[in-house]
Amino acid sequence: MWSILVLSFLAQLAWAQQCNPSTGPSGTTACVRIQAYNYQYQWATCLTNSYIKQKSGHRHHCVNPLATYCWYQCMVEVYSRNFGSVTKDCSCTPGRTFTSSLPPACYSPAGDSCDWYSNCLRKKLSCEDASNAYAITYAEKFCRLYDERRALISSDAQKWLDAVRRCLQVNLVPLVRPWVTLSCSQIRQNVLGTHTPCYLKPDQNVTSICGLNCTDYFKIFWAIKGSLVKMDTAWESMKGLWNIESRCSSSSSLNRQCFQRGAGGIMNFTKISVQKFKQRQDRSTSYLSQSDAGSRFADGVGSSIASILKWNTIVMDWLAFTDSFASHDNLDITIILADRKALGIVSTSTPSVNFNKTIHEFASAIENGKLPLQVDGYNVWVKSLALCPDKYCAQTQTLAVSDEPPKWSNGANTVSCSNVGLFGAIAVLFMYRLT
Repeated sequence: MWSILVLSFLAQLAWAQQCNPSTGPSGTTACVRIQAYNYQYQWATCLTNSYIKQKSGHRHHCVNPLATYCWYQCMVEVYSRNFGSVTKDCSCTPGRTFTSSLPPACYSPAGDSCDWYSNCLRKKLSCEDASNAYAITYAEKFCRLYDERRALISSDAQKWLDAVRRCLQVNLVPLVRPWVTLSCSQIRQNVLGTHTPCYLKPDQNVTSICGLNCTDYFKIFWAIKGSLVKMDTAWESMKGLWNIESRCSSSSSLNRQCFQRGAGGIMNFTKISVQKFKQRQDRSTSYLSQSDAGSRFADGVGSSIASILKWNTIVMDWLAFTDSFASHDNLDITIILADRKALGIVSTSTPSVNFNKTIHEFASAIENGKLPLQVDGYNVWVKSLALCPDKYCAQTQTLAVSDEPPKWSNGANTVSCSNVGLFGAIAVLFMYRLT
């Protein structure tokens, strides 16, 4: 650990008084000039010693051992650099000040209140479109999991959850600095970028996610998934947690064996192949990136299947995602089924999921053309269903194949030649009769 020599640049006593070692307050800013940074000006913020320790992974602290608050210069906070040139994002103009509209607690969160996201992050940022807002929504849902589900998980998992929610808030504090201006996509990247480091190393003396057992991990994952009313583009926020075992060693408690088919009777892994036919332009997805459009489309396919097959979502949850979308009319979608009752995250008299029956009904619907899906302006033909031995679906066992498209009910049975080709269009004309 090395000390932050925060007092060395305070040439004026007034600056020191603006950040009282005992009372702060957090969030006070100053434009300071420090010799070690070539006498260039940079922002500094009055923050709590506990925040500084957490933010720096306990590498930085206030010089005064009795201080609760001290100045934290931007170059150290953001880049862990105590010398050299000041970067553009940290530089400031002498004499410029900010009057913050946020309460002091926003700048040094203790991590024990999930209201920080609404009281601080959302008030500073105006990114409420679906794809960007889901990143913040996911972080808030993750935070509230500690209060809502802690009784369901082990003490180690409770400590991990508590440490991660503190870690996430502390690492997002730089986004609410008054001089920071970012686009919504940059904010989203910053929010998502904090998760994996916090999962792996939330704080000193707290286990990594790699040290959690499979059961705790799946309870956490599916509890968060279940708290989202609609996945939509939220998959971009969740897939870091879903794929986190790739960052763990083979000897970790959380490894590939946790993701084998059945997984102790709690999950099944399937893959469907679909073909999509453009029916109309759906303006609601035109603004999305390819990855977000794919996430929304896959979730829409899963939702439509769940509705048609009447999946009992009281005891069963599902996750649908794809690795490609815009450039392909034919694509694969992974669909994972989870037994919420077997996981212990719901208490109900309803029987647990009968995976064999559920998958048999799924296969039968595909073979008999009973899945006329319509998603995001596309008619969707589910062409096959396969069972995967694990979540990676590198090898599959085909369970059902559809020989012809289903009959959509909105008069869209006539598919354009541009979608299926000349011979396909001719075949469709003979195959269908308008309903």
